[in-house]
Amino acid sequence: MRKFYLLFLLLSLIFSCKDESFMEIDNNTSNPQSNYNFGNDVQKNFQGVVLDINGAPVSGAAVTIGTATVTTNLKGFFTFKNASVKENFAHVKVTKAGFVNASRVLVPTNGMNRINIMMIPAATTSTISSGSTSTVSLPNGTKVKFDGSFKDANGNAYTGSVQVALFNLASSNPYLNELMPGSLLATNSGGNARVMETFGMVHVQLTGSSGQNLQIANGHTAEIIVPIDASQTSSSPATIPLWSYNEQTGMWNEEGSATKVGNTYVGTVSHFSWWNYDAQFQQATMKVTVKNTAGQVLPNIKVTLKRASQTYETYGITDNMGMVSGIVPANEVLNLKVYDICNNVIYTSNVGPFPPGVITTIADITINPSASTSYTIQGNLKTCANTDVTDGYVILRNAAGTNYFNYLSVPVNANGSFTMSTYSCTSNPQFIYEGFDVANLQTTGEVTFTATTNTVNLGNITVCNSISEFVSYKIDNQAVTYVLGSFNAQWSGLTSPTPNLPSKQLRINSVNPAGPYFSMTQNNMMGVAASFTTDYMFELSGAVITPSNGNLIVNISTFGVVGDYIDFTVNGTYTNTTGSHTFTATGHVKRDM
Repeated sequence: MRKFYLLFLLLSLIFSCKDESFMEIDNNTSNPQSNYNFGNDVQKNFQGVVLDINGAPVSGAAVTIGTATVTTNLKGFFTFKNASVKENFAHVKVTKAGFVNASRVLVPTNGMNRINIMMIPAATTSTISSGSTSTVSLPNGTKVKFDGSFKDANGNAYTGSVQVALFNLASSNPYLNELMPGSLLATNSGGNARVMETFGMVHVQLTGSSGQNLQIANGHTAEIIVPIDASQTSSSPATIPLWSYNEQTGMWNEEGSATKVGNTYVGTVSHFSWWNYDAQFQQATMKVTVKNTAGQVLPNIKVTLKRASQTYETYGITDNMGMVSGIVPANEVLNLKVYDICNNVIYTSNVGPFPPGVITTIADITINPSASTSYTIQGNLKTCANTDVTDGYVILRNAAGTNYFNYLSVPVNANGSFTMSTYSCTSNPQFIYEGFDVANLQTTGEVTFTATTNTVNLGNITVCNSISEFVSYKIDNQAVTYVLGSFNAQWSGLTSPTPNLPSKQLRINSVNPAGPYFSMTQNNMMGVAASFTTDYMFELSGAVITPSNGNLIVNISTFGVVGDYIDFTVNGTYTNTTGSHTFTATGHVKRDM
């Protein structure tokens, strides 16, 4: 088996600080400037889910894109509106205490980019002592041999016990794309961008007796032994480049090589991060849009690519505009397949070869999903006065279970109409929708219906219930912006027996990808109704407010228990590069934590 990451995964809240206990000490000095075409600065939208290795949601994880950071809600869900990235490179970083730092790199599309990340627990494999040689092993034969010399983050020699967390990610792991950091986009020793073929990865984390991060001491090395997957044994080269992952850049960097010994690769490293045993190839970028026979774009569709010699496919998921985009090996003919939601192959063809370093958009793929799986949902939102909702949106999900990857959210047209395509593996499935009238702060509430045909026209839908959660804000003399739908509100911080620990944070953010975005964080929250001057950050749709002049007043009039509501207002001024501005906000959100 040869494993390429041919497509960057396109699957996805409040500001937070990275937990220092689990930060890497990057000792990698081999980081050449890459000639990869990153493109210009752009703003893109992202949403996704963070899971652990058992598939359970990871809540309270800090997700960072550029300078913006949000936290996952109780279902592990996060969203970004107008995040600043590069045209051909978006780096998503995720951190949470108790887990190995996770990340994803993708080529962003113009739609809502979907991201699925699985976090690995930073569980101690073995405890060793400084000053003596030792070997830490996993049951599958992965081994790390230490010479006993370590240093702390300040470069000082460390003496004492060392906790070693060792994790091996095999190339045949079915969740390779979700578990690996970044992507398989790399920079070789000559500074050339490459896409790689992995023969296995290893992550090693070293922690001292006081919980501090450790590294191999300067001038010392460790030996890593990694078993070669059985399906790759015959195709594995005698010598293979070693690559270390740079958490700051999101790129793998060529750093030495490993030698094949029996059915293992043996390499020597001078520091620890993620290490990868990979062959390298020239890279290109491919983009494609998937539509049905009626010309409608199809979101959440799995598109795979595979070279003739590969055993396993790699894949991407179309965004809400039906597009998937990512890095592919250049000068290769690739087999492309499209799967429906039930994992049936509904389209196959060969594509390429693609010229190195070039972005190629291939012809749209037209598919005809089977009648039992493809559904088109239509309707018109009406106000309480029976006029068209001109500013609103609709959220749709399958009633069979909570799957945040399959949530759909679309704005209504000027006449209140909407159309969305979705899928199900069963006939006559049940769906749940909720419509929102932003201008009048009204909702339908959640409504369950059965799709007895493949095209369901819900007709006129009256949006006439009061919104249970909302935030409204206004900048200067601009129109009031209303943020409706789902919110995540958490009061959390350091673990302490004192419930009103001053270092706790109040974090509030919207999680609906269709509407405007709002988030805020307030440190030193006492967990009671209070009024105070803030110097912390607010993030709005297309704007970030960092009040450093102490002129924004936050008043929390109600601070309910979990399940009850938090009511707040914000009033005052802030200053940015365009001058001084007035800012007001009002919020009524349900507390989740």
